[in-house]
Amino acid sequence: AKRWIFWLWWRACWFVITPLLLIAILIWSLVKFHRPEYAKILYPDWGVALGWCMIIFCIIWIPIMAVIKIIQAEGNIFQRIVNCCRPASNWGPYLERHRGERYKDMVDPKKETDHEIPTVSGSRKP
Repeated sequence: AKRWIFWLWWRACWFVITPLLLIAILIWSLVKFHRPEYAKILYPDWGVALGWCMIIFCIIWIPIMAVIKIIQAEGNIFQRIVNCCRPASNWGPYLERHRGERYKDMVDPKKETDHEIPTVSGSRKP
């Protein structure tokens, strides 16, 4: 069992320190941005724009999906955000025997039994 100070530190890192550091790094990168060059020749505007589009296309899905999940959730806005930040009730290792003490009471209604991975006939398990 971990002590309360560990969980306080964990939550502080997860909800405050890491997001602030990531935002600071993003802002610093945007402030210090300079056009890339190759052999003292600056990249053309279309090349810089293409690079930014590639970056934005990869990153934009995170806030889009967050907004979609919050809209689909039930309750007022605060309850929606809190529910979207919690793991699913059946979160944990897939096989029951791997759930251990921490996840022993979490049961997925879709899978009632522990499923084995089938083996090729004639082969033996170690």
